[in-house]
Amino acid sequence: MKDAETRQANASPAVSVLPQNVKRAGSRTCLCGVECFTLAWIAGLLAAFLSDYRVCLLLLAAGVIVMLRLKRKEQLLLILGAVLGAAAWLHYDTAVRQPLLALDGETVVCTGKITDIRTQAHDRTIYTLRTSLNGHRVSVDWYAGAETAPLQISTCITIRGELTRIRPDYRYHTAQYQAGMGKYLRFYNAELTGQEPAPDFSLLRLLHAYRERITGQILTAMPEADAGLLCAMLFGDKQMLSEETAAAFRAAGIAHITVVSGLHLVFFCSVLAWILRRLHFPAKIIFLAHIPAIFLFILLADPSVSEARAAVMLLLAQSAPLFGRRSDTLRSLCIAMFLCTVTAPYVIGSVSFWLSVSGVFGIGVLAPHLTKHVQGSRLKRDFLSLCCVSAAIFPASALLCGQSSLLAPVSNLLILPLCIAVIYAGFSLLLTCGLTGFLLPLTGMLCRLIRYAASFAAGLPFSQIVISSQTMRLLIVLAALLLLYLMFAGMPPKQLAAAMFGTAVLLAGFSLAFRIQARRELRIAVLGGSKQAVLVISADGNTVVADLTDSPRNAQYAARYLHDSGITRVDALLLSGMQSAAGYQEMLSGVQADAVMLRHSAAWRPDCSVCGKVPVFCESEAVQLADDTFSLQVSDENVQLQWNAVQISVCGKDAEPAENADAVIRYGDAAEYTVMLRGRTEQGSNLLLRFAKDGSCGVSSAG
Repeated sequence: MKDAETRQANASPAVSVLPQNVKRAGSRTCLCGVECFTLAWIAGLLAAFLSDYRVCLLLLAAGVIVMLRLKRKEQLLLILGAVLGAAAWLHYDTAVRQPLLALDGETVVCTGKITDIRTQAHDRTIYTLRTSLNGHRVSVDWYAGAETAPLQISTCITIRGELTRIRPDYRYHTAQYQAGMGKYLRFYNAELTGQEPAPDFSLLRLLHAYRERITGQILTAMPEADAGLLCAMLFGDKQMLSEETAAAFRAAGIAHITVVSGLHLVFFCSVLAWILRRLHFPAKIIFLAHIPAIFLFILLADPSVSEARAAVMLLLAQSAPLFGRRSDTLRSLCIAMFLCTVTAPYVIGSVSFWLSVSGVFGIGVLAPHLTKHVQGSRLKRDFLSLCCVSAAIFPASALLCGQSSLLAPVSNLLILPLCIAVIYAGFSLLLTCGLTGFLLPLTGMLCRLIRYAASFAAGLPFSQIVISSQTMRLLIVLAALLLLYLMFAGMPPKQLAAAMFGTAVLLAGFSLAFRIQARRELRIAVLGGSKQAVLVISADGNTVVADLTDSPRNAQYAARYLHDSGITRVDALLLSGMQSAAGYQEMLSGVQADAVMLRHSAAWRPDCSVCGKVPVFCESEAVQLADDTFSLQVSDENVQLQWNAVQISVCGKDAEPAENADAVIRYGDAAEYTVMLRGRTEQGSNLLLRFAKDGSCGVSSAG
């Protein structure tokens, strides 16, 4: 779940706080040679990365339509960019990615330098090594055991162990997030066989120590919850940020503030430029000073692709006036996209990359284009600009994260100024080596106010929209491509705004229709890993979570499915025992349960609750739930379900299913489940069964 926040490294929607030269950036919407080549490059790279014929056909059709409006030179650049983009990914996949994945399960000896140190739950230390594997320079995480003596950053070590591929996990998006940084392998079982003395001077170690010192000062002066938020806003470090706060920030549409991105670099450079101007430094010196300052800040915080994109764009914007040119947001964005992907093709699969690019496009291109003729107060223009940013980010957020906040414009308009004040207070602490620590109590009060405001916004009805239908995702892609075409084709701002509003209404209508259809179906999500099994059953607007194996990890699977499906209330939560109850209490903090039933009450404290409810103990042979069309019976670790005329039996691998069952679901020690559905058998993990009232049924992946 923690990776979900990290992926929200989108560009900041702040409008009035940009430095003067960035604020004057152009909002040109016509496509020239550079833009045509870069957009075609990205399209070719994306098509090869996804390897989906539907995506390829869609991008090809869009390219043909665009080519009809371009001159011969731009048409050639469009074709060249698409071919080179596809070739770039195919070369990377063949020469780098596949050879690395082939090392899965191999025992190797590698020597590398420690570039990062993190602490996981239970005080397990994770060391990031920069090393060589199969002739390629890569970063690999080593999960060191408790017996390993503490190591320092920049220390060169040699380890021997088994490489393990980072595999997709239904509960989290770790594999996707790590692949976006070019990480495919890990060491879980490795031993330290040698190390060289750490160098006397290391810039990385010096910055890491300085960051630890500032973090310690923050923790001393502020409550833990407020200190965790400040560290997330200042360094992108979310280890101390609670899941409840992170979820509230996502629902309110301000999660970007907890990831170091373009907003932070703009603020940092604006403070630096203000200081240098007060010292009467010339413009060229100020620009040159930005280069090492940005480099040091990126090393100090958690590096991400959004920072690299923001650094390139910021330096391009700062350098334009020095060469007598007007900065151009669209061209700067295209150059930054090309430089990021040509040096590291794997970032094409990074959620942070797409959110960052979408945010910059919204604030730097779409918003100026739609609001250039708007009359009225500055507050009105800023609000409309924030709406444009939310509209630009919506496709990437909905497609890649499965959800998007509907309150983002209002939340950013009201809460973002408080966040800006906190960031500036944090930067003053950094730049003065902690001398402005007297501001921390006031900063803590602002952090507390931000958390309360975000929680209030997240608790409002319809605060976010959840996209789970594949058809809905396709419609969003088509709508985004159509609106982009209309914009670059020269549609006037008022007509374009009307088209965007009409598209939003249509998408909302389709989304409502899909949700109504889903309520008319019986949906059974069979979730879990090798020794976990939990059911999430939805029918006629009712949802029941039935825990089958009393594993603390069951709650992680259920929480992921409920989150992805937009379900915030369950009618009943059936738990097997103490281990699962503790897990659900932690993972389902934002879910309301009408009833919680616990089958084993041994060692249960009477004052403890789960999802705000004190469990009802049902230690009889069976637990039964029923209404007009839905009945459920849980006995031992078996489930018998009846919906209308459909009967489903869920049982262990050796148990006998109910007679005349329309579907039989078996679970056991294996990582896969077996579904016998009306004459056919399917196997897999984390499956979703759908039964319609007309008798049709199907099985698909729940992810």
